Amino acid sequence: MPLAPPISRLARRSMIVLSMAAAGALPSNFAHAVTPTAKENGLIILYGKTGDITSESNNAAVPCIIEVLPAGSSRTVDVQLTNPASKCYGIRVESIAMLNMPPATQVLLTDDYECDTTLGSSYDRARDPSTNKNFWIKLKTGASGAKLVEESISSLTFKGFARNRSPTGDEISEEVKVEDFGMSGSADRMTHSLSCVRITTSTNKTTQIGSYYTLPNAAWGTAFKESEGTEKQCSNNQVMTGRKHKGDEHADTQFACTSIEKVQTVASDWSAKFRECGVRLDAKFDDKKSRYKTCNELSKTNDWNNTEYYYFSCPVDQVMIGRGHGYSEPDKWPEDDTGDDKGDENGRTNYRCASLYQGEPSERTRVTVLPGKWSAPNTESGKENKDHDYKEHNGEFKCPLNQVLVGRAHRGDENNLTRYLCARLRSPAAN
Repeated sequence: MPLAPPISRLARRSMIVLSMAAAGALPSNFAHAVTPTAKENGLIILYGKTGDITSESNNAAVPCIIEVLPAGSSRTVDVQLTNPASKCYGIRVESIAMLNMPPATQVLLTDDYECDTTLGSSYDRARDPSTNKNFWIKLKTGASGAKLVEESISSLTFKGFARNRSPTGDEISEEVKVEDFGMSGSADRMTHSLSCVRITTSTNKTTQIGSYYTLPNAAWGTAFKESEGTEKQCSNNQVMTGRKHKGDEHADTQFACTSIEKVQTVASDWSAKFRECGVRLDAKFDDKKSRYKTCNELSKTNDWNNTEYYYFSCPVDQVMIGRGHGYSEPDKWPEDDTGDDKGDENGRTNYRCASLYQGEPSERTRVTVLPGKWSAPNTESGKENKDHDYKEHNGEFKCPLNQVLVGRAHRGDENNLTRYLCARLRSPAAN
């Protein structure tokens, strides 16, 4: 059942604006450099809850807005709701609305973090594990200005144009079509489980495409101890292409950084800090603290079967330039009451990302970042784990040639798993 028409909600609430944070996998023919002008961007509005969604007293609806690039921008972007860099982070979605959507825009909704459409059978209502793979919905817009009046996710189990009206009757959905859907189990599994929104905008004759950059090989930098709780980043105008770490939290770490000819970086702020030991699915909601207990508050932090990755990926068209870990000054972080950091896997982690420009920073000189797929997992310590069939390795990860780092994921302690996300770069198109 729709909760309220989106316009009235937008007027009543202070909005959380997300400029398509966290880019996803893109086919090689999708890129943009010069985006066609438009008076207004399209909007996708998600509504849901935060906190304990199993509580009957939790009735507060939280909105999150995703801005959609105009027609002809020729991009595919993933918005991942479980990414700490996303401003939609932590929202358990119930309903969706769209306003002023560009024509021929495709929107994929799934409960899989990587927007995969493979269905499974397991389900966890309280949390949102990667094993929740119970639905996918493919939407497509028709004419310019397409609109979807707020509709529950679980109601989009039909094929054809949406014709729902707002409760007041003064709005009706226009030119938004459900092209296809798939589900496993009952429709109620679709509520509070949305993990990924993939938005693909159209290509037209005005679209201009730049060329891929060629990057020089990067040597490993000076070794340092991550457990000492410092923020390390590449030198000015350099970007990360790899990370080397083998051993426990006291072992050395090295970054591989490189510069790109004629390209300058504009660094963003350091991200929020989070405990990279992962999301414990067996953690109970703490009513006094109004949150789930974190991994460092629980015993057996090396419990693989009950621990989900913390995936971090840079916002759209940004790349990774730094990482911090192992802070041990709890008095400086009063907003986090989960205990002292020990400089180990329970320590807080954060990242720094940057936008890239070929020339004076502007939208017309901005470099396009095209992420690929997450790497296969390896143990952080480099040790073999026979129980899970992970081989011993040298602790090195470097992106493939001509690619840069844009994301990292981890769960558990140093004998648990780490994954990385790399991306190719396209130059701005000629003006």
